[in-house]
Amino acid sequence: MPDVELIVVEETKWHAIPVAEILKMQSTSPEGLFDSEAEARLKQYGTNELTPPPKPSFLMKVFIQINNILIYILIAAAIVAGVLQDWAEVALIGGVVVINVTIGLVQEGRAEQAAAAIQGMLSSKATVIRSGERKLIDAKNVVPGDVCFIQAGDRCPADLRMIEVTGNCGILEAMLTGESNPISKHTDVCLPQSALGDRKNMAFSATMVMTGQGKGVVCGTGDLAEIGKISAMVSNVDSQKTNLMVQLEMFGRWISVFVLIIAVITFCVAYLVHDFELGDAFKSTVAIAVAIIPEGLPAVVTISLALAMQMLANNNAIIRQLPAVETLGSVTVICSDKTGTLTKNEMTVQLMQTSTQQYKMTGVGYSPVGVVQDENSKDLPDEKVARMLKMFEGAVLCNDAGIFKNLNHKNPNVPVAWEPIGYPTEVALLTMGMKMGITEVKDFKAQQPRVGGVPFASEHKFMCCVHAASTAPGAPLTIHVKGAPDRLIPQCKNQVMDDDLSKVGPIDENYWQDKASQMSGLGLRCLAICRADFDPKDLSDNMDADLLLKAPTPFLTMIGVVAILDPPRPEAIEGVAVAQMAGIVVKMITGDHPATATAIAKMLGIVDPKLQESSIRTYTGPELDAMDDEGMDSIVLECNVFARASPENKIRIVKSLQRRGQTVSMTGDGVNDAPALKAANIGVAMGITGTDVSKEAAKMVLADDNFATIVKAVREGRRVWDNLVKILLYNMPVNFAQGLSVFFAYIVDIDGHQVPLTAIQVLYVNMITSVTMGLMLAMEPAEADIMTRPPRRKGKRLFGKMVFWHCFFVSGIMVVCVLGNFAFTLGNIEKGAEDYAYEAEKAAVKMERAAEGGGRRAIRVPKTARLMEARAVAFNMLVFAEMAYALNCRFLKDSAFNFKMFTENKWCWVAIAVTTVFQIFLTYTPGVNEIFSNAPIGAASWALILACALAVFVLVEVEKAVGIYYIMPSVKKGCAPWGCCTGEDEQERTQSELNQVQFFASGASTFGLPTRAGSANAGERHGAQGPVAGAAGTSGYNV
Repeated sequence: MPDVELIVVEETKWHAIPVAEILKMQSTSPEGLFDSEAEARLKQYGTNELTPPPKPSFLMKVFIQINNILIYILIAAAIVAGVLQDWAEVALIGGVVVINVTIGLVQEGRAEQAAAAIQGMLSSKATVIRSGERKLIDAKNVVPGDVCFIQAGDRCPADLRMIEVTGNCGILEAMLTGESNPISKHTDVCLPQSALGDRKNMAFSATMVMTGQGKGVVCGTGDLAEIGKISAMVSNVDSQKTNLMVQLEMFGRWISVFVLIIAVITFCVAYLVHDFELGDAFKSTVAIAVAIIPEGLPAVVTISLALAMQMLANNNAIIRQLPAVETLGSVTVICSDKTGTLTKNEMTVQLMQTSTQQYKMTGVGYSPVGVVQDENSKDLPDEKVARMLKMFEGAVLCNDAGIFKNLNHKNPNVPVAWEPIGYPTEVALLTMGMKMGITEVKDFKAQQPRVGGVPFASEHKFMCCVHAASTAPGAPLTIHVKGAPDRLIPQCKNQVMDDDLSKVGPIDENYWQDKASQMSGLGLRCLAICRADFDPKDLSDNMDADLLLKAPTPFLTMIGVVAILDPPRPEAIEGVAVAQMAGIVVKMITGDHPATATAIAKMLGIVDPKLQESSIRTYTGPELDAMDDEGMDSIVLECNVFARASPENKIRIVKSLQRRGQTVSMTGDGVNDAPALKAANIGVAMGITGTDVSKEAAKMVLADDNFATIVKAVREGRRVWDNLVKILLYNMPVNFAQGLSVFFAYIVDIDGHQVPLTAIQVLYVNMITSVTMGLMLAMEPAEADIMTRPPRRKGKRLFGKMVFWHCFFVSGIMVVCVLGNFAFTLGNIEKGAEDYAYEAEKAAVKMERAAEGGGRRAIRVPKTARLMEARAVAFNMLVFAEMAYALNCRFLKDSAFNFKMFTENKWCWVAIAVTTVFQIFLTYTPGVNEIFSNAPIGAASWALILACALAVFVLVEVEKAVGIYYIMPSVKKGCAPWGCCTGEDEQERTQSELNQVQFFASGASTFGLPTRAGSANAGERHGAQGPVAGAAGTSGYNV
């Protein structure tokens, strides 16, 4: 796989530098830059935009489709036919080329849009502080050293080092890190080795500010912001070349060489030995080339993949690139992001711990469908649930989030989608309350109105609200508090006893700390829920955290601890199990915390659920950064969980697996997943929760965001490969039979070396009969054991020993049938005047040459009625033999003598019926049959044709029964020296070749077009990252 090319810039670790030094390095101050200085920096560093990737022109796209040696041979054949003024053949060959190229353009004409999708995510406006005043400017004009002001609802215009934070500034970074919850920002220094998700003093371009506000110094713009680096990776990562593309390229090279050799021999024999006219010799050569080249194969492969694409789309798997359908069948490793892919990306309350016991809450996501269960997984009675709701009502009241029904959602499999407003953790608490009986959250809150409160802040890690017991004046007040257990347990005096709010007892701090620690160890996020009576005299508009922190004595009552998690999708658990049964390894790569990642992996079965956490090795992003490629290769197969992973880590993991011989599928939904999605053999994006960036970088999009759909797609990919083998097993012997029938007609003297098939006949067979039968084989259902086999061997060739053997065995039978029927027909039809005249001319020329002692005079071969009838017999013999052989190919190893031949794949008999009707039309329709060198034939000829077709079918079935034991071992030994029946050597295509050549796939054809993969020069890239000290001018308010 090509290495990713990036501009090498010594990265400044802004998160590890104090604010004062940051301002000095950027030659700025909290009051911002002068306008003149900003203009100078804009000229020096460029705009805050992403460099768009180059796009091929339409003519280049057309050239990509034509640049195939098989297409070149067809074009050459059309030119020869044109010189000979055989315009019917010119039109038919030209039509074949146009159809193939058009199919390629339609199926593969999607431009690269991933970087454009990223561009659309960037903020269009930015609030900057210049000359001490706030100004709203276009985000593209933000420069390094600018001081930007951000607040809730804004997108960050550039990468910022925070210098001031107000009101719990929380920024949602899931698109970059995979973290489900907004990250609370601060201005303190972070460790230099901190992963992207742990740089809590940084605000990254295109991320969304959820709460609070703050100021930050711009330290990365355009391509050199974090999202710009991802854009560069997406633009410069070459898509993986699929095994099908490689196999068809190799096949094209081999068949082209074979065609040229046979064509040259044929021309020499016809022109030099048998004294054909130059035009007739060329026609024979064209007939040979057209006969052996499988013109219909590219169309059959393309249409087969397109049909599979449609079937997958009906099952919610949308394929964006045709060859990816086949790649699915060879996947050995699925690397999946956690958030939104294996999980719902919807925080859910899993456990509720009270002083009595631990309760479970069923259901996944924001949908309020679930029940409360005891430790024995038994549903609680309604009365007990009502008491639990009263106990934990503070989790709903002390809550600023919202949730509403959305009937106009994208997922067709969900009748009602529940849309969140606010922090995911708080939304999870609302869902918990609804599962316990709250019908309308808004009405529930209105019954106990809020009269005061203290908002959550990362400094004190809790939120408290004062609520009246009712709407009546003078109603008693209650303070509800939720927050981190380690902060609230010391503030509690009592705890609820026996799950009855009217019973309280002294707090057991050790008990609660142990329970919170146990749940946190499982990767769950814990929140303590507390309450207390509140004196109206203490109510004021200036309430703050000191209400609790500086209370003379603890006064809260501990209700319980709720444990929250972004849980695995139920269907993902099933999908992982099916994948493992099929021999596919599933690996989780996430930006989340290691403990959370390990907990989810155990739930999914990615790691053994019975293992202790200490026995599970989880590698983090910083650990991977410290490894070289060799070190990465040594651990990548044994580790199934990678946490705190950056986009660069994800690409390295994918590449390492590929170096270890794996075929890799990468799934994800965020911007941070896009480079790895493109680098993987098959990138899979989420259709509902996925960003446009991830969808454009992927080869497949899951319309239902269901991990299990990937497994269905793998099954379809395996079926497609099996059917492609059947198609090739059918096409190659058939094409060889066509070409060798013409070739041996010159070697064996049949009525003066007459040709049994014309170019237009074999071209028709290739484009109509072969395509019809090929599409029938493409519709074959999957084998019963398809998902219990191990994945297909990497580099396994389509042109294997079975195809190789059938090219000799089956084509040999067909050649004998075609030439035998041709000779038999010529021998049983009385010669006419044209035939005798032709023989007399040949004899005279022979005597003339003998008398002159050499020299030559070419003879033109006449198209007699006798010859046309014999060709009609040979033509129909070929077609019906092909149809009989197509029935053999429906079952690769099993016998075709079974009921499934009649009950499965109705298209088989439709294809045979259509082809038969066409043959009758071409044989008996006046005018049309003359164009195709045909003439009407009698019943005796039809009887002989059908008998020979049946013989072909029976002989192949006999060979199928005994060949696997007695013939194929010898074929394998014989082919080994040529390397034509074994898997491709891993070293056959060296890494340097892969680094230098970018391959473009065509649905109609496949080939390699050398183009250097590279990125824009540093001077051409937008934006900047790094200190600007020494830049022209000075800051307006440098201190």
